[in-house]
Amino acid sequence: MEVVSIQYLRGCAALMVVLFHLALQLHRVGYQGYWPHFLDAGVDIFFVISGFIMWITTAKGMTTLEFYRRRILRIVPLYWLLTSVVLATLIAYPSVVQSGRFDMLHVLGSYLFFPVVHPVDGGIAPLLIPGWTLNYEMFFYAIFGVSLILPTLPRLILVSTVLYGLAAIQILTGATGLTAIQFYTSDIIIEFAFGIALGWLYSTGAKFSGRFAWPCFLIGVVAVAIVGGRMSYRGLSVGVPALLVVAGAVMIERLHGLPNIRGLHLLGNASYSLYLSHTIVLSAVGQLWRRFPLDLIPGSLLVFVFGCTAVASAIGVGVLIYVFIEVPMLRLGRLRTLRV
Repeated sequence: MEVVSIQYLRGCAALMVVLFHLALQLHRVGYQGYWPHFLDAGVDIFFVISGFIMWITTAKGMTTLEFYRRRILRIVPLYWLLTSVVLATLIAYPSVVQSGRFDMLHVLGSYLFFPVVHPVDGGIAPLLIPGWTLNYEMFFYAIFGVSLILPTLPRLILVSTVLYGLAAIQILTGATGLTAIQFYTSDIIIEFAFGIALGWLYSTGAKFSGRFAWPCFLIGVVAVAIVGGRMSYRGLSVGVPALLVVAGAVMIERLHGLPNIRGLHLLGNASYSLYLSHTIVLSAVGQLWRRFPLDLIPGSLLVFVFGCTAVASAIGVGVLIYVFIEVPMLRLGRLRTLRV
């Protein structure tokens, strides 16, 4: 079963993250102006979508082992491949990896989806920096997979209670520091709970009101633009608007259907490849760009020309990786693209 609105949102969320990370490369080529940091909310939309899809793809029954098999085949091979590309580059041409330094503990943590401190930027991030979100995804999968032994409603209650409970630990204790406990008790994990609740409602065949669908979606979009990028209580301040966006889109599709937008559908299919590879591509384009004497380009033109070049390159490479690497991997594992 394919939910077209989810595919479209995956593409939009991936593009938001690409544009968010474009800011660093723009800074390196000389642009010091404003940039919309709310685009980081693409991650929050992804987390809500992940919870939603995990629920609806297991609603008709799936064993814990089968769930874990599917998740590993879906997530691990491409992530390990691109992580290995970064590692090989770091070893052979360390000067090319501008935000990396070889550290064995960091390398091991990167491959094992365990949060470790990045040796350069000081935050918790793996070698392939966008992979920090996969640490949360794999943690969520571990919890959700165990819950599959339970009937529907107890499963929903158990997973939600665990996620909300973990987030409450940090909120109530005010825990800080770069530790695995602090990482896994971040309130961002409640966005998965938002997604599974929406998935449960969707899978029951609930009737949605046409008067509510579009306002829900539009309010969510506006709220994301206003509060996106905030780190304080992110699970609520950004997660709730992200939930409104996803819920509104799903309701609109169920009520009115959606047109077939082939480019956006392809972007949605390729969103995982695009998400994992885009920082590598943006960095490469930025380094190539700085080899040319382009300092005299006015700021607005710089943003347009460099931005279009970098984003188009990221999308192009992401789609190529999807077509020639990700899809063959999925076929080997007999997985469908939607099963995120």
